[in-house]
This record gives sequence, C-alpha cells and structure tokens, in this order.
Amino acid sequence: MKSFFSLIIVLIFCGSTLVTGQELLLSEGTFPIYTVVRQDSNEALVVSRSDNSLYIYDLTPAVPIYTKVALDKDANGIPLKDSDGNNVLVNAPLSLAVNEVTKKAVVVNFGSDNVSIVNLEAKATEAVVPVGTAGSGPRSIAIDTRNNIAIITHVNGNVVTLLDLNTNTPVLPTPIEVGSNPISVVFDEQNEVAIVVNYGDSNVSIVKWDLSLKRGWVVNSFFIGSSPSEIVLDPILDLAVICMTGTKALGLLDTSKRPIKFKGLVPVKDNPTSIGLNTKTNMVAVLLRQSRSISLVDLKVPGKLTTQPQFIGNNPQHVAVNNGNNTILVANPIDNMLQIATMGFLNYFPLVIDTGEYRTNLGIRNLGDTESTVAVSWANKDGVISDEQTVALGPRGFNQVNNVLQFLKNMAVATNISGTLRLSSNKPFHSFVSVIDNNTNDPSLQVGMLQGSSRLLLSSSTNISPFGTRLVIMNLGNIGAAARVRARDKETGEVVGSVGTIPIEPNGFYETNDIISDLGLGNDYGSLEIDSATGQPIIAAALITSNSGTGGFLVAVPVDLPVID
Repeated sequence: MKSFFSLIIVLIFCGSTLVTGQELLLSEGTFPIYTVVRQDSNEALVVSRSDNSLYIYDLTPAVPIYTKVALDKDANGIPLKDSDGNNVLVNAPLSLAVNEVTKKAVVVNFGSDNVSIVNLEAKATEAVVPVGTAGSGPRSIAIDTRNNIAIITHVNGNVVTLLDLNTNTPVLPTPIEVGSNPISVVFDEQNEVAIVVNYGDSNVSIVKWDLSLKRGWVVNSFFIGSSPSEIVLDPILDLAVICMTGTKALGLLDTSKRPIKFKGLVPVKDNPTSIGLNTKTNMVAVLLRQSRSISLVDLKVPGKLTTQPQFIGNNPQHVAVNNGNNTILVANPIDNMLQIATMGFLNYFPLVIDTGEYRTNLGIRNLGDTESTVAVSWANKDGVISDEQTVALGPRGFNQVNNVLQFLKNMAVATNISGTLRLSSNKPFHSFVSVIDNNTNDPSLQVGMLQGSSRLLLSSSTNISPFGTRLVIMNLGNIGAAARVRARDKETGEVVGSVGTIPIEPNGFYETNDIISDLGLGNDYGSLEIDSATGQPIIAAALITSNSGTGGFLVAVPVDLPVID
C-alpha cells in the first residue's frame, strides 16, 4: 500500500470560508448590497443591486427561505407604470428602511432617482415614486413612523427630501440643503430631528421641519472627523454611532438633549465600513473591510473595544443585527451571499473526556474590565445541549473548573462520558481545556475555538506504535453536516483512503479512536483532509497519544483545497 503522507502545499486561511453560522447563497450576479432585520417578524430584507430585487428571508426555519420581490413589477409580475403610462425604470437599489406600523419597506434606487414601495405582508411592490431631481442620487433613507414620512438623502444633490408615504407625494416644495455628499441618515423620534451624515464635508447636519408651514431647515452642523459614512441610533443610551471610514474610529453623538453634540471617538483597529446595533445588549458590530472581519464595541462603556475575530467573506459591504438571537447578517455582493454569524462570544471544544482513564479541567480568563459570567454547557453526539452551568469571573479574572463534566453533571465521581463543550458570554473571554491522563497526569491542552470551516486540514495523524490518533469532528452549523475524511499519497496526491459521508447533527460530533485504521491504511501516518459535503462549518481536533500515557492535541485548520466528489 502506498504511504499517504502528502507533500501538497495548501493555502491556509486565505480565500477559505470561515463562519460560525450559515451562508445564504443567492443566484450568480445577484450582488446583495444592503440588509435590514425585521426584529418582530424575524425576517431579513436583502437589497439586490444587480437584479433590482428585494429578497425577503424568513429566518425562523433551520434553513431560511426567501421570497423574491421585483422592485419594478406588481404582485402579478406586470411592470409598474409612471405618470405618462410608461414602464418605470428601476436601477441600482442601494438601501432601504421599514415602517413597521404600515408594514411597508421603502427601497432607495440610486441609479434611477426613485424609490420602490414594497408591501411586506403581500410581498409585492405597490409603487415606484420619483424623488429629487435627475442625477441627485438618492442614497439612504430613514422613516418618521409617526407621520409616515420617508427622509431621503441625495448624495450627489447635497440635499434631503421628504416623501409623504400616505400619498407618495413630496412633503416640502423644495429640498433641504445639507452638507456635501449626505450618505446616511437616522430619525431621532425623541428630538424629532433627522441626523444626516455628510461624507464630503466630514460633518453632521441636524435637520428639522414644520409640516404645517411646509418648511425644513438645518438646525446646526458640526465637524466629526474624516469620511463619516453610516449612522445608527441607540435610543436607550441616547447615543448616535457613526462609522468613520477615514479615521479608524466610531464617532459618538450625545442625543440625550438638544442641541445634539459630538461626544468623542472610539478607535478601532481597521477602517470601518458598516455598523449594526443590538439595542438589547448595546453592542455595536463593526465591519472592518480591509481585514474582512467583525469587531464589537460596548456602548455602555464608551471607549472600550472588544474584538470578535470573525472572518465574514471576501467582499463584505453591509452588516445588520438580529436582536432576537444576537447574530449579525453580512451582505457579501461579490460572493452573492448573505452570511450569518454570532455577535456574542463563543468558544467550542470538540473533545472533553471524563472517564477512569481521563479527566478534563477548564480554564477561563475574563478579558474585560468588568465582571462577567460565562455559560458552560455540554453536548452529546446528537447535538443535544444540556447541563448548563455558569462561571463567574472578576475584572480581568481567571477561573479554573476541575473535572468540568462532573461540574456540569453535579457529580463527584467520573461521569464516564465524552462530548463537546460550548462556552458563551456577552463579554470577551479566552478559554482552554486540559485533558489529563489519570495514570500519568500528562495534560493535553486545547484552546477554545470560535470559528468553523467547511474544509479543514489536519496536519498530521498516526497509528504507528506506540502512537494512536483519536479524531473528533464537531458541526457548528444550523443543519446537518455530512463530513468526509480523506488521505492522499505523498508522491502523487491521489486519494488512498476515505471515510464518509458521516452525518453530524447541529452542535453534534463524530468520534473515532483510530482514524487511520478507519481509512483502511494499516500502520501509517500523514495529513488528513476533512470537509462537510453540505457546506456547514465544522471544527476538528485529534488527540494523539502514546502507550506510555503521553500525548497532545492537534487542531485542524481551515484550508482552500479543491473538494473531490
């Protein structure tokens, strides 16, 4: 039999898909550019720039389903007409806002200087309404739900227009002049003003209007820093948060009273391009486009930055937050994909053991300056999570839980089980486990993992005496993973052994005490390729041990290898 130790060089991380949740793939050329989450109905609205459509995703099923709504056609697929009886033109939709009172969405069509009014209950476009002047470039929108008025910024016209959504007619006879390149807007219901971010002037305009007088004006403007873009409003903390693309920071505005004032900057490690807010936790998800990752900022302690090392696609453009399950939704137009990942802090361990042969200790370090609580739970092979316990940590504190499975089961003797651990908190932490041989007290250390990938490489494995390899694969996805393990010949790269497909339930795991024998390779050693045929994110670790009771963990890493069917 050929030896399977492979000399093929692979690329680690670059171009690989690292996720902690799901990838919702759209058709080729769809170019999803913007998304909003409807918190009460658990729906995601995704604007498609290239096919001029709105995708309405139902996020409740394990595999979300969508309805596609054409932004220029009615419920029967018939083109909508303009005032002259011609088919309306819709081009380059870029953003949207929702009035949950009327259950309608307003989609801003940048390239055609109009907006599409979508009935979210009927899942159909009702009207296409021109806004501004030709070439003014409607860019962003907010809605005054009390008066059912759309507030629209025109990035090329340097103005704001108001649209009465009851009649689909302009509120004011003339637009409100603001700063250069108004790119984003929110409506502050408490102060009854619109906060407009002017990209070109690096400032903010506070805009007010009087419906009875049909007049609008800028209350005041102030400089905030280089190249501000997106803005979100936290009404609980009376803060507006601005994405400062040219300053590597977030700008904070104090909205507790008028006049609204600039509060300061929160630095981030990279140029932010989009932000989303969880109003329940007051955490902001910051999209860092250059590093293609997400960081989190806690608004309750302004200035405190926490980092969530999540890779979120090759060309992430916009982020939204689902408050219900504390997840982020990232629009990746180049990949034609909407990616869903956790906004909390999670660590996973694919293998913990508590038997007469092994015991497992858990260590957790609080990375923050305030007290925190970490929930620890155990899952069996079927992915059933149970026996949750909490561990309290002081500021920058550390806690070690000996015999962690006994701790979870409230037992003082060996539980004779193995499984996976899941740690979660709304604050940043670091964790590790030590799987200890009870006869030799030799520890095998494993650091908590956050991310999974649909394709992994285990750098080495062996069953040549006195060594053996115990392999565990865990599914971090929302649907079943069909895992496959392959070994290749070291000279030709041909597949010489394979196992799979192995069904693994969400949060569940697969375990084998001798993976190389399972591959039919006899006494051998070498690297292994592991993938999920269903594209779910998986993690894997091998416990390599010797007959003398020594050993250690080797963790599989994400790779960009071709998948062989």
